Amino acid sequence: MSTVLQVAAAASRQIATAQAAVTHNLANAGTTAFKADLFYAEQGYANKGEVGVSAVDFRAGNIAYTGRDLDIAIAGDGWMQVITPAGEEILSRRGDLRIDPNGNLIDAEQNQILGDGGPINVPADSQVTIGADGTVSFIPRGETALGTVVTGRILLVNPAPETLTKGLDGNIRADEQANLEPAADVQLAVGALETSNVNPIASMVQMIELSRSFEGHIQTMKSADELDASSASLMRLE
Repeated sequence: MSTVLQVAAAASRQIATAQAAVTHNLANAGTTAFKADLFYAEQGYANKGEVGVSAVDFRAGNIAYTGRDLDIAIAGDGWMQVITPAGEEILSRRGDLRIDPNGNLIDAEQNQILGDGGPINVPADSQVTIGADGTVSFIPRGETALGTVVTGRILLVNPAPETLTKGLDGNIRADEQANLEPAADVQLAVGALETSNVNPIASMVQMIELSRSFEGHIQTMKSADELDASSASLMRLE
């Protein structure tokens, strides 16, 4: 295989991977607090406009006010610590919270919200409120506001972005160097949700550009293959 054909084939594979990332981003443009995958020009192909999947866009999405008491959005930097249904501790900014039948505070993905004393749990049929600092309080059924009980504070942390990774399952995980101590400066917008940080229009433009680039490389591969065939034919004639 000629060098031109090898380079074009490698570039096409990278573009296909980037297209998959953009497609995934677009599919999650409406997902609460989704963080987009990024791609970049790789060192070996930077001058040829090639791309490779790289990191995650950890920038915050917009805050959309819903008026629902259990909807929360992290205002600025920071994360909540949650436990997945499989029992793994991960980081999340998804704030579409609810109370499950067992009284556990969970999000729409069934992740259990951690507090400073462990998973947050409230009595069934109680009225739950969440403060801007993450404090979770409830009023037992039949009680007035005078009977408000503070059950804990959502575990809010603010590790450095470079200590975080996004798995194939979309979950954000912290490495051993991450600072997962409670961060008092992380604040919540209550009655609101963070939107996805995907820009649908920009992503569509990226998809078009990648498709054109991919088609160009396919044409280059065809031309290189035809040139190799012609060269081989001439050598046989000699």
